[in-house]
Amino acid sequence: MDVLRRRSHRAAVAAALVAVAAAGCSGPGDGEAADVVSRFYAAVESGDGEAACALLLPGAADDLAHEAGAPCAEAVLDPADVGGVLAERATGAAVDAVHRAGGQAQVVTESDTVFLARSGATWVVTAVGCDERGERPYDCEVES
Repeated sequence: MDVLRRRSHRAAVAAALVAVAAAGCSGPGDGEAADVVSRFYAAVESGDGEAACALLLPGAADDLAHEAGAPCAEAVLDPADVGGVLAERATGAAVDAVHRAGGQAQVVTESDTVFLARSGATWVVTAVGCDERGERPYDCEVES
């Protein structure tokens, strides 16, 4: 009887490990991508530049700071520059659609198209404030 109990325990442990491994490999989904965009625009709207920049790909945050000549947290809120555009788009930031392809995502809101990349167990914004230009690449206010 003890042998059967140990075998069923081992089988249960093995099944649990397989389930955990499969869940860990699946990565973040559509809901998480939409949530990152919502949190980004909520941070912009509330004037929390640190929180907004924390959701950007580090390269995008660095590029924004370099171009603005100010820290990312200031540049992302500057009403005379990128911050003005992002503040306008924050009012229409309800998510309409999420499109994923591998480790990349495109989140379409009422006022913007935002691009994201998987980073570990979450998404980071790689480009925001983007306008479609037909067959040409999107024109984005912030990108890496």
